[in-house]
Amino acid sequence: MLRNDNLLDVCNESSRGLLPPRLRLLCVSSCEPSWINLTLLLDAEGGVEPLFRWARSSTEALTLLRDEPFDGILIAVEKPSDWPEIAGLVRGIRSSGCADPIVVLAAQVTDMAWLELQADECEMLQSARMWNSPAVVSILKRALARTDLIRESRRLAIDQTKRVARERGEAEDLLNQQRRIIGDLDERSSSELPANATRQAMIDCFGSESAAREPHAPQEISSYYHELLRTYVIMGSGNLSHEIAKLANLLASAGCGPRGALSLHLEAVESLVRGLGNRSVRHILARADLLALELMIQLGESYRERVERHTLRLGVA
Repeated sequence: MLRNDNLLDVCNESSRGLLPPRLRLLCVSSCEPSWINLTLLLDAEGGVEPLFRWARSSTEALTLLRDEPFDGILIAVEKPSDWPEIAGLVRGIRSSGCADPIVVLAAQVTDMAWLELQADECEMLQSARMWNSPAVVSILKRALARTDLIRESRRLAIDQTKRVARERGEAEDLLNQQRRIIGDLDERSSSELPANATRQAMIDCFGSESAAREPHAPQEISSYYHELLRTYVIMGSGNLSHEIAKLANLLASAGCGPRGALSLHLEAVESLVRGLGNRSVRHILARADLLALELMIQLGESYRERVERHTLRLGVA
């Protein structure tokens, strides 16, 4: 998204370019203006063969806008008493969904009128010469450039919203796939319980009955992992290897294996993604995958060390 000051700078830069050929302009005033001077000014800026339509009232202007497309709208405020009608016309144009550039010409303008015009994304030219002012085309070009930038900015905002929604959908699919992996492993393990001898060996090795059942991580470890994940997402791996190894040892001590660790990881990721609102999740998932990979490596190392120590004790005995 462009900042306001940058938007104005780009408008100024774009206003130096040529006008589109066959420019269609709707001119609103109580009396039909002389088109000769305006045509010459437009021709000097590349506006070849401009097409003018004149409306003497707000009702006529709105009817023309409903029936025909225009590149720009010029509205003349000929008397100070006309301001309420002009303000109502501008509001009617915008409320109808018309985003065409609007330039208001006036000999005098109040601060409140100026603020109302800015709120409706209008340009203002204050000049006693009105239609014959040499600045008309310059202001019109600025209005055209500003409208193009606003449309582009809105298009980019819509594209960004769609992209974030698409990424969140992809993230949900990925998390669901990982959930299904855990579910498949749980079903397989429940139908293939270890034999008594193997089960007893696991209990002897890891020191608890829970090792054979793949328990969930304790709540204290779950809270700790949530904080570790947030820190990892912000900082990257950095100096967190020691913390990850410490967590892996805690999980191993609690008898929590790869399935339990992955369940813990998915719960933390889902909680973190839900708190992002409309922000992108791609960066979060990329960092989370790295953390899960490192955690699984550390967890495997922790279990390997425990098996080696158990084997060593059996050899000594």
